[in-house]
This record gives sequence, structure tokens and C-alpha cells, in this order.
Amino acid sequence: MKLNIGKTVYLRFSRRKAPLSFEYRLGSLPLHEETAYKYLGVTLTNTLSWNTHINSICSSAYRKLYFLRHKLKQSPPAVKLLAYNTLIRPKLEYACVVWDPFTKTNINHLENVQRKAVRFIYSKFSPYDSPTELMQANNIPYLALRRKAARLEFLYLLWNHKLAINPSPYLSSSTSRLTRHHHPNSLTPYFSRTDLFKFSFFPRTVTDWNDSL
Repeated sequence: MKLNIGKTVYLRFSRRKAPLSFEYRLGSLPLHEETAYKYLGVTLTNTLSWNTHINSICSSAYRKLYFLRHKLKQSPPAVKLLAYNTLIRPKLEYACVVWDPFTKTNINHLENVQRKAVRFIYSKFSPYDSPTELMQANNIPYLALRRKAARLEFLYLLWNHKLAINPSPYLSSSTSRLTRHHHPNSLTPYFSRTDLFKFSFFPRTVTDWNDSL
């Protein structure tokens, strides 16, 4: 296989202020270093931050929402809701098991897209209309709750060998002494020194899993 040097870049992952520098080459030609790169629909950054990815999907969702507001202005709520669930929400949830944010800024950024969509769906644009009440009245869950459910579902499938991934390197049954407060399906929690690791998929979802038992 021949690689196209013009389309080949590298991304260095590090949280250090002064990461080690190394020049990667393909043959005799140096490769260009990127600070962010979109791979399989998810934008990865060299600092392992999801800000760039979330900003990107929110911008894309807003553009689609404005398009729908123009095209479906006179449509009934059921049609608008179907359009939102089909064309916009998937943009906000694609691969969310990987990048589910923990900062209030990113969580609110995503929720604000849905709040604007709910106003559009039910034609409630007055500042006195509450998107939260509209969501509750129409059983529309917060995106954060949907992402949490998606993480727990993925963990369940992994733990029960329903995916082509060996769970052993990542998950194990808790060895704590059984008490009335201990559930037999509890998993061994991760120890985290940083928020970056604490709120990554396995440490965060194992904690949520144990808390839900």
C-alpha cells in the first residue's frame, strides 16, 4: 500500500506544557503535526479536550435546525419532532459514549441546541415559555441523561460479552466483602488522580453502574 504524504499527518496526545518533541517522517519526508483531527466523525485534539468536537457538532446542529425552521415552519409538532429526532439529535449523540462531557460549559452547549429545537417544535418562542417545561410535558429527556444511558448500555454489553471486545483488561467484579449494601454485580472502581481520567469512559461509567445497583 502506498501512502499519500500530502494526506498523512500525526497528532501528539499530551497534557504537558512542554511535551517531548520528535519529528516523524514517512520515508525521507517530514510529516505535518496537527493539534486537532477529525477521525471517524469524532474530532480528537492533542490535549484530549472535547471542546473542539462539541463546538463542531453544535454548529452543525444549529445549521440544520435553522434549515428545518425555514422548511417546516408550518408543519405540526409531530413532524417537527420527527425531523429533530432524525436529523439533529443524531448529530449531537454520534459516538457520545466516547466523548460524553463533564464540564458544565460543554453540557449546557449541547442542551441549548435541544432547548432551541424544542421551542421550534412547539412554536414557543416567548421568553415566558419554558423549554424545560415543554420537555417535561412531552417526555423529551435531557441529552445528558441519554448519554449516560448510552454509556451504561455499552458497559452492560461489554461486561456480558455481547461485543467483540474482551472486557477483562477493563472490567472486573468487585472483591469487596458482601454486605447488605454491596450488590453482587458491582464492578471494581477505578482510582483517578485527574479529572481527565476520572471522567473518561471506564472510571466514570463504572461509578455510574455501581451507583445504579
